[in-house]
Amino acid sequence: MCEVGKVYLVGAGPGDPTLLTKRAEYLIGQADIVFYDRLVHPFIVQIAPPHSELVSVGKMPYNNHITQEEIHELFINSAKEGKTVVRLKGGDPAIFGRVKEEVEALDTHGISWEIIPGITASSAAASSLGIGLTGRNVSTNVTLTTGHFKPESHDKSNIQTLLDGGTIAIYMGVKKIDGIMRQIQDETLEDYPVAVLINATLYSEELVIGKVSDIAEKLISAMNNYQPAIIIIGKVIDDITYPLPNSVSKTLINGRHEAAVRTAFLKYHSKEVAYIQPIDTMSESYAAYVNQLIDQHIFDKKISIQS
Repeated sequence: MCEVGKVYLVGAGPGDPTLLTKRAEYLIGQADIVFYDRLVHPFIVQIAPPHSELVSVGKMPYNNHITQEEIHELFINSAKEGKTVVRLKGGDPAIFGRVKEEVEALDTHGISWEIIPGITASSAAASSLGIGLTGRNVSTNVTLTTGHFKPESHDKSNIQTLLDGGTIAIYMGVKKIDGIMRQIQDETLEDYPVAVLINATLYSEELVIGKVSDIAEKLISAMNNYQPAIIIIGKVIDDITYPLPNSVSKTLINGRHEAAVRTAFLKYHSKEVAYIQPIDTMSESYAAYVNQLIDQHIFDKKISIQS
């Protein structure tokens, strides 16, 4: 019987690969198999070794998708085969990432695990907007809440923080923003400023600003329901300093995996976009992932590097 592997529950951060933690980068680079979510940046997935197996377990909002129990079964079975498993999640796995359920499933099977935190979307969005989620004499507290509940649930987003003079950051709330804003109006009787940041930290980042009374209407023309967005509500929004987005170039880097990853990171640090095309021997799933990326993007430059 082979030795049981270990499962790493890794936060991939808000999107920008340069915001990935060094611990996360290292573990992705050591993985035998990576189970990645829909919102993980594709280049972060490419950090995995070319021989590793890449498995998408992403969930499209409001559509039929793989269940959480099926995901548990996948990474548990892989660990029992002796593999080093990375469960890769957008943001921080401990913030609306269902990490408690995954840890309990692993404990039930006696499998070792480690949680690797990531920068969460609300912190990243605040940085992009040039604000703090808290501020002296403006907001003394912040609540991270969600607009996405089980279908049978009658729960509401927690807005008490607004009444206490604080800031609210709402995850997964765009689909129900109409109802959330009506709730705020009914319970606070105040028309708070609201910012919705779409694709935070990415080159496609987009900002919509409004008030509780009109943000839902403003948002209609700005996005579709499947783009990730964070909603921030409170007086801190009055201090936004938001630079106009710049156009970015996309580069495809061909070469040995390790050197290509290093070069790609330099591109991201220069606010460019890059993907890699390793010349190493690749697993079937890794090669398919690379080919899919190449098919989906138009590259301004293609470069080959020597290791």
